[in-house]
Amino acid sequence: MGVIKKIGGFCKKHLKLIIILVVIIGVVLFIRHKAQVAAQAMLDAQNEPVTSTVEKMDLKKSVGVTGTLTANETLTVTSTLGGTGVTGVKVSTVNYEVGDYVEKGQTVVEFDGDDYERKLTELNLQNDITNTESSMSIEDMQKSIETTQKKIDEKQKWLDDNKAIYENLKDAFDQYEKYKDSDPSVVERWNRESAAAAGRSEPVSVQGYEAVEDEVETLKEQIRTTQNKIELAQMQQNYAQNYTQVDAKNDLYESMDKTKVAAPISGYILTMNVEEGNNYTQGNTVFTIADTSGFIVEATVNEYDVANIQKDLPATVKFEATGDEEFTGTVSFVSIASESTTSAATASSNYGAASSVSTTGNAASYKLKIKMDGTDDRFRVGMTAKASIVLDSASDVLAVPYDCVQQKDDGSFFVTSIADDGTKKDIPVNKGLESDYYVEISGDGIKEGMTVEAIVSDAPSTDIMDYMTFE
Repeated sequence: MGVIKKIGGFCKKHLKLIIILVVIIGVVLFIRHKAQVAAQAMLDAQNEPVTSTVEKMDLKKSVGVTGTLTANETLTVTSTLGGTGVTGVKVSTVNYEVGDYVEKGQTVVEFDGDDYERKLTELNLQNDITNTESSMSIEDMQKSIETTQKKIDEKQKWLDDNKAIYENLKDAFDQYEKYKDSDPSVVERWNRESAAAAGRSEPVSVQGYEAVEDEVETLKEQIRTTQNKIELAQMQQNYAQNYTQVDAKNDLYESMDKTKVAAPISGYILTMNVEEGNNYTQGNTVFTIADTSGFIVEATVNEYDVANIQKDLPATVKFEATGDEEFTGTVSFVSIASESTTSAATASSNYGAASSVSTTGNAASYKLKIKMDGTDDRFRVGMTAKASIVLDSASDVLAVPYDCVQQKDDGSFFVTSIADDGTKKDIPVNKGLESDYYVEISGDGIKEGMTVEAIVSDAPSTDIMDYMTFE
């Protein structure tokens, strides 16, 4: 009784400590139990294979690209009104605003053209003055020829009338020069003939006759020169009337036409760069217009994928603004040169052969275009597009995840089927089209719905705490 009494007294005195020890022992026993259960669960999980099912499906092998939605055609419209460098052409009317739809040929912007009628009148008067002056110059030269020809006729008549006298004098003079020192009769003849010729009402001498002959030749040369000048003047007049003046009028008419800037295509006005009352400088943008009867996605693809992408491949496109809805399109253009190559060529042409663009360490990118099939009221130029270009596809084929297909040392492939009773069997297969996650398989013994083992790196956890539960 004394011992019991002592124990009772001890317990009463250390009741709190005893309660704490009991709780600790209970927790330890509880954790031990849970650990045993978790260990068994871990062992069971390690022995449980990861499986998948052979399914029939449609497979697609694709390349993803990101781009921007653009219109079928976008044009920047300028004007050459007034000629190079001319400023101060007033904008009189702007007929459309940004967002308006315009048919091809409709006048979008008009410039002030009030003075063109005056310019046309001035040009016609100037042409009349030039043509009249040219005709008068030709007429004066023709009269000059007539006057000169009369002089030639008069002098030629005198030469003809006195030809015999000149020839006699010339012969007498030639004989005189040869025999004047030896033959007195020759001297006498010369004196007689020269005195007779000089005593005529119109004196004749050898020197005078030959001088008139020279004058006739000079006058004839003047006529030939004047005739050449007439021919040249007529050619210039003809050229001016048929070309220069016509071109000047056409330029003026063209400038008059340029006072009205029309839409080159049907579409929507994207930007309007002029305002009524402001001045316009030749060559600046008047407006931009987009043909939205069709749309194109402009994107880039890296050098690792571009070789597999060909024109006319199908594509599916999604836009952030339209959620998960898919739209279809077709690849319409694939660049044969990378963007860096194009940039280098541009830099070289602008700054000389010494210029270059370095792409060291960067994968080259290539431009491509996807022509959308049809349009949608929600499409807007500039939308971000995510496109999937279909390189290959297969319909209604048997497929499994990649991890289900294993490879032997000889390079052949197989899958491991698992029967309902858990027995396993390796079945040879041929691999077909590979998508992002699935691969097409075929072979004897492969059936839809078959369970096959997957060899995955994410095996069941070996951390015991993952299997312990506490309530």
